[in-house]
Amino acid sequence: IEEKVKRPMQWAVCLLHFNELPLRHLFQFLDGDTTGPTTLKGPIGTELNNCEKLPLVKFASVECEIPDIDRSILSKDQQYLLDISSAVQSGICPIDLSHREPGPLSHARWLTMANRILRLYVSVEYPSDEHKIVVHFILKSYMPVWFNIKKSKYLTDGPEHIFQTVKSSRFLPENLLQVIDPVIERNAYFAHPENLMLSMIVDKRTHIRELGLRRIIKARTS
Repeated sequence: IEEKVKRPMQWAVCLLHFNELPLRHLFQFLDGDTTGPTTLKGPIGTELNNCEKLPLVKFASVECEIPDIDRSILSKDQQYLLDISSAVQSGICPIDLSHREPGPLSHARWLTMANRILRLYVSVEYPSDEHKIVVHFILKSYMPVWFNIKKSKYLTDGPEHIFQTVKSSRFLPENLLQVIDPVIERNAYFAHPENLMLSMIVDKRTHIRELGLRRIIKARTS
């Protein structure tokens, strides 16, 4: 399109799809690749198909921050992510939640994949180190970023979501940051200058808005 109109275009890429990419690459690095549209070959992935049928066990809670969000704007699968995240945060999974459907297992739907990874966690007494890493990443990065995107969803909020993704993933060891950081860099379209300037001109701070406007005016006149 840019070649056709002979000028740069504004890239507004879906942030919910962006948010699933680091999780996907991290999981496949730790657990192995896919074997089909709905199947995985690793020790965690092979247990996800029927995880909702497993009994609950005593599990370690995971500290995380769950954004406040109106449940009425969430789908059934999204509400499940909210509830299972709260369960793992508290260290107690309600019986009725354990009987709910976490959503279909599909490589095209990583929200339900996250649901199943967390559901499996509350049914495994001694989870592997890899499983614990993925659970921590979901609760500390993927889940809060997902709900914050769902809450705000404005174009001008994009750079903030990119920053939150980067900031919330820094707890990972260096070898795993080397897995997800290139993925973030390749897909961080909302960190491009034109999107940063849009975000700046609606910032709450006056001097940031002024700086953004000056940069835009300078770009137009140069």
